[in-house]
Amino acid sequence: MLRDEEFTPFARITVVDDEPSAGDAEQADGRPQAADVALPVHGRVEPLRPREAGLRRADVLTAGDCGAYADATVVLLRRLPVGEEARSWRRQVGAGARLLVLVPSGPVGTADVPPAVLASAADAMADGSPSTVVKVVPLSWRDPVSDRAVAALLARWLGSTDLHYLDPDGDDEPAVRWRRLIATLDGPDRPEPDPDDAETLQHLRRWRPAPADRGLVVMFTGLSGSGKSTVARALAEHVRDAGRTVTLLDGDVVRTFLSAGLGFDRESRERNVERIGFVAAEVARHGGVAICAPIAPYRVSRQRVRELVQQHGDFLLVHVSTPLEECERRDLKGLYAKARAGLITEFTGISDPYETPEDADVVIDTSAVSTSEAVRQVTERLSTGGWLPAAAP
Repeated sequence: MLRDEEFTPFARITVVDDEPSAGDAEQADGRPQAADVALPVHGRVEPLRPREAGLRRADVLTAGDCGAYADATVVLLRRLPVGEEARSWRRQVGAGARLLVLVPSGPVGTADVPPAVLASAADAMADGSPSTVVKVVPLSWRDPVSDRAVAALLARWLGSTDLHYLDPDGDDEPAVRWRRLIATLDGPDRPEPDPDDAETLQHLRRWRPAPADRGLVVMFTGLSGSGKSTVARALAEHVRDAGRTVTLLDGDVVRTFLSAGLGFDRESRERNVERIGFVAAEVARHGGVAICAPIAPYRVSRQRVRELVQQHGDFLLVHVSTPLEECERRDLKGLYAKARAGLITEFTGISDPYETPEDADVVIDTSAVSTSEAVRQVTERLSTGGWLPAAAP
């Protein structure tokens, strides 16, 4: 079943052959396929209803486009054109050449430009030319070999023999230049962009403004009593004083309002962290700073939050690594004592595991440093990354 972004079914695939051979001459519907490409599944697609959600629904590639672009150059945008590619694009548009620009709608990774930004940039570069058509194609990417194979099959399905596949991960000069351009977006010591790429950089800045103007989520993780909330509150004050809008999502407050009704089993804990991540990502999407302080004991839920946030902004993980013995000694709420007595089950650090982060950006032990020093370590990282002004010497 194929579903749109709101999980509404819009098509059904019926498997015809789940073990096709690489040498099949044609697909199940009679259209030719590349002889050297093995597809994992042959099937029939049965449309159920129009997509109700998703990027530019009116411009999505449909079955009616099969074979309709025999005389067109197909440009598949996994990145924007740079340097001579961009100049060639402008020449072709100016000369009225027929271009079909395809923007994949599938999810992207950290370093990939979101589909909406690619589509907007393609529209701008087409400059209203009637010979240039920008369409969205429902593709998600897997690995370089498969991606190129699918791109070739797609161009063939459209009837075109002229495919320009703009690969962000290749080793050719434009791909290298693209990665260098992406590097100019981050950090105070970023390299200067090439003047030839000013137009492309302008489109990228709509997606990733300078770090000081970009959304950011700082997630603290650590055992109960480790000092997460204390440092998070102090950090929020510091960031607010530096002139940025801050939302503090502390564990107990979130449990009272956002996650009321959830228990403390693993599924409920993961759902609690993911809810925090969703709200934090929305704050980041609008350019704010969200500071979160859940226990977040499981790697998988922390990674989900990281991926969710990085669709819109930046993510920093701070591990408050205060030892269990010190957390128990503090035991301000008497929770550890109850867990040791068996009155609380599935308690992190006692009867439930805490999975130590291996990807933390900052590690702090509040049994070894003061709150002010802990905040200084985090703000130093924020200043280095360009999210906050550098501290005065």
